[in-house]
Amino acid sequence: MEGFDIGQMIGPSTFIAAGRIELDEAIRITQERFPGRSFCIPREWVWLDLNAPDLVVEELAAEGKKPTMLLVFDTVYDSSTTTSSHWFRTTPMISFTDDMFFQTENKLYVLLGNGRRTSMSLSAVVRLF
Repeated sequence: MEGFDIGQMIGPSTFIAAGRIELDEAIRITQERFPGRSFCIPREWVWLDLNAPDLVVEELAAEGKKPTMLLVFDTVYDSSTTTSSHWFRTTPMISFTDDMFFQTENKLYVLLGNGRRTSMSLSAVVRLF
């Protein structure tokens, strides 16, 4: 996103490494491991650890979810569309496996390369969108 400073939006963060494979290989592996599942491969992403009230964390846990979301600023591939996406936040994470498969209730995100990781209050995340 030209002229867009992720750091200004999310504040202090650290780099986080994810899958170290090429795009074509990531698509092939994902289709084999998760047949029929809608998935997205972000180009720019931020792992958000949510600072949420205990009650919210407990409610998420009761639904099998964790207080973690992604902010996606650009996608390189989306199995369910051919149009490029605007930036968005995911729903809460259900699981993270193999250092690259970030699963939510509705979609699978395949994290490749380097992203950023930060903590943010739930109320701040809600105000972003």
